[in-house]
This record gives sequence, structure tokens and C-alpha cells, in this order.
Amino acid sequence: MSVVAVAAMLSLAFAPGQVGRVATVPLRTRPALCATEAPEAPEAPEAPMVERPKIETTCGFDYVPLLTALQAGEFREADQLTRDALITLAGDKAVDRGYVYFTEVPNLPVEDMATIERLWQAYSGGKFGYAVQAQAYMSKKVNRNFETFFERIGWKKADGTLVRWLPEAKNDEFIYDVDKAPKGHLPLTSTLRGQQLLKGLLTHKAWQRAEFKDVTF
Repeated sequence: MSVVAVAAMLSLAFAPGQVGRVATVPLRTRPALCATEAPEAPEAPEAPMVERPKIETTCGFDYVPLLTALQAGEFREADQLTRDALITLAGDKAVDRGYVYFTEVPNLPVEDMATIERLWQAYSGGKFGYAVQAQAYMSKKVNRNFETFFERIGWKKADGTLVRWLPEAKNDEFIYDVDKAPKGHLPLTSTLRGQQLLKGLLTHKAWQRAEFKDVTF
């Protein structure tokens, strides 16, 4: 190769006054290093939205606090709010004494009981609710036997001791985690004064509505 040809090649490789430095090509004109670009990471799927249940009330009861607690997964608070709602719905005498008497249960408004049930089922994925408990209670395996029913929904300890809800206690024996609790575990009903109150709730006429007929246990 002639000296002239070598000089011409060097003039292409080195810029004037920059001998010893390799000439670079601007980034924007460089060819792609890979034939295809790396795929973008897929977005995390959004949690399914729960459609807000129908709210019915015959007495103008405010269900927003209960709705809010259940939406947030605050089942302990929702349980107490439900208990308070039943007392209010039962009337002034129940409010004065601070609890519902079993003879007052049949008169609890069907529309309001249905609303409470819709809210519980909607925000527990169908796991909690009075109608859910009613299906367990009247199922062939339980056959309206309270001891079997308590065991079925987790209100009975492994040693056979019945777990009772007490207003002055922390009630930590109960499970307020929807993923860990047995089906039908909530809402809680006190059996301290007997089982007639619970029986009245489990056989309330609201659960005869068509919308609750498909509830299974």
C-alpha cells in the first residue's frame, strides 16, 4: 500500500489535532445494538372493583359508616356497627336497654336486614353475613343443631368450649381476617342470654328473598 493511501486512511480515523484518539460516531447515528427492544414490564392487574350494593331502609338509617368499614376490611368495627344498627332498628326500648331482645327480631325491617346482608356479602366475597350463617344452620350437615353450627363457623374452640361474644371483652378469640376466618364466622351474635336471639336472626324472613336463595354453604 502506498504512503498516500495510508495517509488517507489515517485522516479518516483521526481528527485533526486529535492524533491518538479514536473518532467517535454521535450516539444518535449509532446502529442499534440489538435487533429488537426489550419488552416493557406488564402492569400489575388492578383489584376488581366491588359494585356498591343496593341500599334500602324503611327508617332512614345511615349505612355509610358500615359501608365504609366493610370497604376498608375493618370487620371488627363493622361487626360492632352492625350490632348498633340492629339495636336502633329494634326501636326505642332496645336502644334504652342497649341490646335486642329475641321477641323484637321478627319486627326488624326486611329492607334494612337485606341491606345489612348485601353489604356484608359484597365486601367479604360472600363469606360473611346472616343469610350465609342461616344456610349453614339449616344445611343437612348441621340440621339446626347449634353445637354443630358453632363448630362449623368457628365459634367453638378445639377443646369444645363455646366462644361467647361479650360487650366488655376484647373478643380476640374471634377472627376478623376474611382470609383466615371460616365461612359464616361474622357477624357475631351474643349467646350470653341464650340462643333465641341468634335463632331469630338465622330464621328472619328477609332471608326468604329470592336474592338470598342462591347463598350456599
